[in-house]
Amino acid sequence: MRLAAALFAGLLGLVWATAAFAHAEPSRARPGDGAVLNEPPTDVVLVMTQEMARQAGANDIKVFDAAGNEVTREPAVIDPNDRRRLSVALPAGLAPGDYVVRWTTLSAEDGDTASGELRFRYDPAAAPNPGREVLQESLLGGGPTQAPPAAAVPRGEASGTGWVLAAAVGATML
Repeated sequence: MRLAAALFAGLLGLVWATAAFAHAEPSRARPGDGAVLNEPPTDVVLVMTQEMARQAGANDIKVFDAAGNEVTREPAVIDPNDRRRLSVALPAGLAPGDYVVRWTTLSAEDGDTASGELRFRYDPAAAPNPGREVLQESLLGGGPTQAPPAAAVPRGEASGTGWVLAAAVGATML
């Protein structure tokens, strides 16, 4: 019985910690990270691990060419039907070359910001490669990460990690 309680407390702590420390980061990308495309993409679409907060300027995708010039002409938009989906249109006539996709997000679930970058190449003569479209796998095996809802913790306050650790240690001492 003590072993079962300890295992349950440990599993609960692992699930809680995974949700508490997650951010709105890409779980899927199109074009994929490292993709080689024969046709210029019309947009960049990222599906995040958490819903994003609808706050002006907090969530964005900017695409830069190899010289560091921004090619995106408008801000990214959150899908009104899926707050985990962020996309930005790319201009017609994109020149062949290497591109960097820089993204920033503000999580609606924990209020944390995240940022990062992906890369793709548009080369009509190269062998096509979709790149890595699935960026994060679920811990339980299966599809992309879909973080469970986590209780929001106001910034600057304790996250509650202590009670999880205390429960796990207490259960092992029973």
